[in-house]
Amino acid sequence: MKVERVQRWVMSALLTTVGFIFAAGLCFLAGVAERPGAEPGLLVIAAVVGLVTLAGVLTINQHSMLSPWLLVGLVPAAVGAWLLLLR
Repeated sequence: MKVERVQRWVMSALLTTVGFIFAAGLCFLAGVAERPGAEPGLLVIAAVVGLVTLAGVLTINQHSMLSPWLLVGLVPAAVGAWLLLLR
């Protein structure tokens, strides 16, 4: 395996981990926020962070940003919204 390919895998894994942890933190913050109207705003920001994270991963791996994989970036916000609806 070439060094460049391994570097892309490592950068993609790091970016995905950091971005999804940040998005999950925003979802958690939406669950504990006491301000009215804070929940939807924080969930939208979490969705944007997830989308930007996956767009970065696609860019690192030299793929088109308009890909069905971009929808994976919405997973943290969708899970957070689902958990908020259950409480």
